[in-house]
Amino acid sequence: MKRNTTQFDVLLAGVLLLLLLPLFSCDARAYDDLKTGDTAIELIRRYESFSPEMYYENGHWYVGYGSQVKENAFPDGVTEEEAAELVRAELKGIETDLNAFFSRNGITPTQAQFDALVDFTYTLGSSWLRGNSALLKLVRGDTQPTRRETARAFGVWSHEGGKVAPGLAERRLEEAALYMDGSAENRDEFAYLAVAKRDGVKCNTDFAVYERGGVYDAFPTMFLLGYTLTGVRTSDGSVLHVGDTVTASRITTPIWEKNTYSNRFDDVREGDWYYDYVMELNEGGVVSGRGDGSFDPSSSVTVGEALKLILLAAGHEEQAATGEHWASGYADYAHANDLLSAALLDSLDAPIRRVDVAYLAARAIGFGQVFTDSPFADSDDGYAAALYEIGVLTGIREHDEMHLYPSKPLTRAEVSAIVWRLRNTIALETVQTIRYESRTYEIASDVPLNRYNKNSFSGEGNTMAYDEPGVAVLRGIDVSKHQGEIDWEKAAADGIDFAILRVGGRGWTEGQIYDDACFEEYYASANAEGLRLGYYFYSQAVTTAEAVEEADYVIDKLRGRRVDGPVVFDWETAGSKSARTNDLPVSVVCDCAVAFCERIREAGYTPMVYMNAYDGYVRYNVGRLKDYAIWYAGQYNGEYPRFMYDFEIWQYTSSGDLDGINDGVDMDLWFLR
Repeated sequence: MKRNTTQFDVLLAGVLLLLLLPLFSCDARAYDDLKTGDTAIELIRRYESFSPEMYYENGHWYVGYGSQVKENAFPDGVTEEEAAELVRAELKGIETDLNAFFSRNGITPTQAQFDALVDFTYTLGSSWLRGNSALLKLVRGDTQPTRRETARAFGVWSHEGGKVAPGLAERRLEEAALYMDGSAENRDEFAYLAVAKRDGVKCNTDFAVYERGGVYDAFPTMFLLGYTLTGVRTSDGSVLHVGDTVTASRITTPIWEKNTYSNRFDDVREGDWYYDYVMELNEGGVVSGRGDGSFDPSSSVTVGEALKLILLAAGHEEQAATGEHWASGYADYAHANDLLSAALLDSLDAPIRRVDVAYLAARAIGFGQVFTDSPFADSDDGYAAALYEIGVLTGIREHDEMHLYPSKPLTRAEVSAIVWRLRNTIALETVQTIRYESRTYEIASDVPLNRYNKNSFSGEGNTMAYDEPGVAVLRGIDVSKHQGEIDWEKAAADGIDFAILRVGGRGWTEGQIYDDACFEEYYASANAEGLRLGYYFYSQAVTTAEAVEEADYVIDKLRGRRVDGPVVFDWETAGSKSARTNDLPVSVVCDCAVAFCERIREAGYTPMVYMNAYDGYVRYNVGRLKDYAIWYAGQYNGEYPRFMYDFEIWQYTSSGDLDGINDGVDMDLWFLR
């Protein structure tokens, strides 16, 4: 069961102040790094299947207790003792990530807590240290959960192949006991209940934790249109209801009971696709009819009506009128939060289009556009695709194709369906994720998302452009000595507005700082042409001290020079087996970026971080970099940048053709908003 990477949405832990145990201790002394204890090693040995022979799985070779090794590394196999040593060696990266996390957050865990999290991370990887899970919050000290909430925070990470794995669930509860009590003696204090999902069911998780000997106070939150969850059935056929005594851990299936309604509308009939949506919302006081006994399901929804319904469904507060129109308060709120265009907000009584509702609904729940292939045959709108992924927007299927009909006005029936789904999405605390290189990453909730309109990009190669009202765009290049001799007069005449010059870098083997041999020449010539100038340093820092050293080096080089652009931290994976930065933990890479940028900011310059998609999703925890603008490199010679997070500069090609430069050059667009 090694390396389960499936991530599931986790309910936020509530704060209860009774019956608490201290989950961590803090003191004023400097944090001392911890090492994995024998308890964690024993947990791994007990739960991981031991294989004396090497085996191949998911593109990698493993041996012993699931340790990843090179092909033919152990042709004669390993003993259990050798396998344990392999585990200890493999845990060094986990130790580094955990120690960096604790040090950064001012937390001193006990050895038992550290061991519990080592075992947890061994099966899952360090990605849980990002995101917004209940476990991350309790370990970081943001909440003070009860014992049961702590057990659940561990337990929800018990899935393999989309289903709860009993062995992994038991392991999680043992980790929770170790974390809370310093030993696993109380591993049987809690029992879990897993509910098998079915098509059409919306749920945040299929997993719950209860105290043995207590009662089932609630089952996992689930929604099925037109039905109410009344109980669950165990594998032996018995039925459990809320209030029954908890005796053991269970894998169950849900029992749904069909809803009955008091239909107040003469034009909404059972069998209509929207019947259950309208009935449930009407009984909940969310939607009403026309006053003449009709609901008028096929009539268009106005901009004002959509604003109120969508915003309230998404969890926003009611807005009192601020002008003559009843929806003026909602319009002002939407304008302040950029939830709809100004043109639409000036036409509150006009019908609203389906594509505009998609933008409004996605923005209202904090979702960004996605850049995968559109599920709709007639629209490539990224916000509609984002809502489709979570089941809020479904489209209309015709001739084996899904259609959005983006310009078609939204009807009252359709908005009822969207509102019902949005309300459940909020109740389930759904978060946006992205799939990258076969792994799923939770999108950082507090980082601005890519807002650029992909239909506003045009051109290719060095002719790439962007045209959107309110956004000024500069065209430029970034250069290092690799460009050789540059005729800056010709380059400027060919239409560039700015240049970002490499000041220097650090070697990836010995780690020595070096000057860029062409920096002085490039600066003098580019400055003479009046180009806006930014600067970057190619970092291979492995400690914050080295990152600060790099920043100080840049600051010294820039004294007396014109700086009207960003000063950029350019940390990259070197792509060499001998690189000293190989396998540097995410926490350390982030520490280096923050140290460099803060030093640059202290000197009065504007810091920025350069990254490609791999860096943004895998090598960085972008939530820690939210105070710095991003320079994004990707989709070279593509039609638009497919990156979830917002960026200020886009490097769109590495082989641009520009007068005055003999070989291909990196070219960029700088967006000023």
